[in-house]
Amino acid sequence: MELSISNNFIELKEDTLTQINAGSVWGVVGGVATVVAGAATVVGGVAMLCIPEPTTATKFAGAGMIATGAAFVGGGVAQIGMNI
Repeated sequence: MELSISNNFIELKEDTLTQINAGSVWGVVGGVATVVAGAATVVGGVAMLCIPEPTTATKFAGAGMIATGAAFVGGGVAQIGMNI
């Protein structure tokens, strides 16, 4: 007996259905690592803003690091959510 799911556009057969990845523990581990890296980047950005007499370059670098770190945290949370 052949298992298949089809609509008017796509037909998925049994061998294709077995290749669908429903998430794994390594996806969660990667997501946690991404969140940790993002948090570290945010901390580095805050440190760049808090140095004595920051120049304009360090202010922009700090703001960029904070924005990048926030994006990493969001991506890591999404990756964890997709793998649970």
